[in-house]
Amino acid sequence: MIIYDSLSNKRYELISKSVSIYNCGPTVYNDIHIGNARPLITFDVLIRFLRALRFNVIYVHNITDIDDKIIDQAKILKETEMEVANYFYHHYLDVNKALNILPIEKMPKVSENIPGMIEYIQKLIDAKAAYVTNEGDVYFDVKSIPIYGILSHQNLDQLQEGVRKELTTNKKSPLDFVLWKKTENGLNWKSPWSTGRPGWHTECALFVNKYIGNHATIHGGGIDLKFPHHENENAQNYALFKRNIADIWMHVGHVNVNHEKMAKSLGNFILVKDLLLQHSGNDIRWFMYQARYQIPLEFTKATFEQSCNELLKIFQQINQGYIQLYLHNIKILKSIGVMDQTFIKTLNDDLDFPNAKAIIASQIKSLASYIRGRKFDKFQKLLSTIKAEFNILGIVYVNPLECPQIKSLVDEWQKALKEKNYILSDKYRQQLIDKKVI
Repeated sequence: MIIYDSLSNKRYELISKSVSIYNCGPTVYNDIHIGNARPLITFDVLIRFLRALRFNVIYVHNITDIDDKIIDQAKILKETEMEVANYFYHHYLDVNKALNILPIEKMPKVSENIPGMIEYIQKLIDAKAAYVTNEGDVYFDVKSIPIYGILSHQNLDQLQEGVRKELTTNKKSPLDFVLWKKTENGLNWKSPWSTGRPGWHTECALFVNKYIGNHATIHGGGIDLKFPHHENENAQNYALFKRNIADIWMHVGHVNVNHEKMAKSLGNFILVKDLLLQHSGNDIRWFMYQARYQIPLEFTKATFEQSCNELLKIFQQINQGYIQLYLHNIKILKSIGVMDQTFIKTLNDDLDFPNAKAIIASQIKSLASYIRGRKFDKFQKLLSTIKAEFNILGIVYVNPLECPQIKSLVDEWQKALKEKNYILSDKYRQQLIDKKVI
């Protein structure tokens, strides 16, 4: 499989059948918006596809449950930080389920790994890559390594020109970032340096080291994490192991509203849970496949509804085939086949979602022709292929005949057809249309 590496700006071929993936997870102070869902869905498809190709995949997706934003939210809600974090953590799991995200085996929380983070920071101090201030904060010294800026494709001088001048002088360089923050505000722990809590960039660096090793095959997340978060993760790993924290960096483009990135700070976001009140997880996933994952995706009500209607028509075409099988008393096979080779080739090309959708659209046209020609064997064979492709894209299809109400309506339609009561049969057919079954 070929994956685009945003560090080297080159396409990278996966050779080893063992792949480790780290994808930055949410800070659980609020519900996620659809921009947050895009990397989640992208990596879910990647994992489904790699496993279908018999890759051995380790997947780590962290939960940041200690953060200033959680402290602020706890004050607003008049609850403890852990109550807030646990509440939104479980909401996040509910959204994952609704989006048909595969269960994530390794989902470590920051609050459960503080001793490991203190040990990790001490290693950086011992390696002379970090220093303790008189106040008890610990900072990473960006000048201690020769590669800082490699991921953001800038050198130290360029980065320093753009950094905000700070009032405090306890840092050697404005670019040095906090590994341990001295504070008694909110949850805190004792450390050799002070009472406080770890910095965000150290959390993810530790998780890669603890659950994967001194580097991951693939590290990813939203493009907004590239700098400074991913740059700072990479710096710590390089200081300890003299290598980048990942072989490949996958950065997922923004979901935009009015050509501006969707963000809670901008107030232009749409929560996934709110969209799920009127739409399915299928609808949200199908919308995400309109563009290559690196490219910004513009969200409008019109484009989203168009995408939903596109998927609805695909399902309706399949439904018609199943109903015709039922009406002709042909046994319905439930087996799932294998992906078409062109579909595999397309996803092998750095998850080319638009072309994957185009392949399925072409297959659906063939299904329609098989239904019209009553070539039901060919229909079922091709459908088993489409089901396999749906599985990779995380699309859930349910045969409408499994719904007692719909099956009863089809039975009445069949009965009216046998009795040649075409007025009544048209009535039942129209009811199926009104229910958007066919």
